Order: sequence, then C-alpha cells, then structure tokens
Amino acid sequence: MMKKTMKKTVCLALLTISLSGCMNMGPKQGAGHLIGGAAGALIASQFGHGDGKLVGVALGTLAGAAFGGMIGEKLDRDDKAMAQRTMMNTLEHAPDRQVRSWRNPNTNHSGNFRVTCTEELPEDNLVCRDYVHSVIIDGRQQQVHGRACRDMRDRRGEWFVQD
Repeated sequence: MMKKTMKKTVCLALLTISLSGCMNMGPKQGAGHLIGGAAGALIASQFGHGDGKLVGVALGTLAGAAFGGMIGEKLDRDDKAMAQRTMMNTLEHAPDRQVRSWRNPNTNHSGNFRVTCTEELPEDNLVCRDYVHSVIIDGRQQQVHGRACRDMRDRRGEWFVQD
C-alpha cells in the first residue's frame, strides 16, 4: 500500500513539473523551475531512507521547482549576466572563502559568490570548487549551493556546474 502511495506521489510531482512548462512563463522562470526542482530533489535525497526518502524527494522536487521559478521570474538578463561573470571570475581567480559581489543598480538585485572548498581530482583531470551563491531579490535572500569543475587540460579553463 505504501509503495503505491509513493509511486503516485512521485508521478504527481513529475507531472506537476512537466505541466508547469506548459504555462505562460518566460525562459528565466522555466529554467528556474527546472534548476530548483533538481536542487530540491538532490537536497531531499540526502535525508531519510527507504520509502520515506522517495516521498521526501518528490516533495523536495516540488518545493524546489516552485522556489526556483520564483527566483528565475525575478532576475532579468542583466542580473544573470552580472551573476555569471562574478561566478566565473570567482571560480577562476579567488581563493577559498573570499566573497565576490555583484549588484545591478537598475533593479537593486545583488548577490555574493563564495567558493567554500577546492578539490583536485588528478585521476579525472579535474579541479572542482564547491560554492555558495547568495542572491538578494526584493530584500529577500536566497542561497544556491553547488559544485563547478573544469578539465585541467583545457586551456580555455571553462567551468561547468555539476549536477
């Protein structure tokens, strides 16, 4: 009985996220839904075990999608460009725990980007950096935790956010 309930919950969560793509929304909000849903599922998967874990992942996916959509809706193209430049510059040049900031004077949106840990993985030819990106929109702070890696053999030094 419990497995059927969980399967229904997971299916409902996936259906809700899929249908949200059909609503009249901009690309920022749609991307926010997807990124937020993935982050919510990832965070929720770290807790619980067995059947309860599946329910937690479904709920985390829904909550993350809603939250991510809200952030995506509020950030404009200039905000995203500033945040992206700050992120890439920090990943490439800043030592661990140093904060780099961005602020859009037109929207008054701002953010802080901080690398929390750097790890070299020579067997995979990767250097990875864990980070926290805090964004302030309309006076409310939101945080995104993530990991970005780059191939040490790549002379362009492109960073890719890991799933």
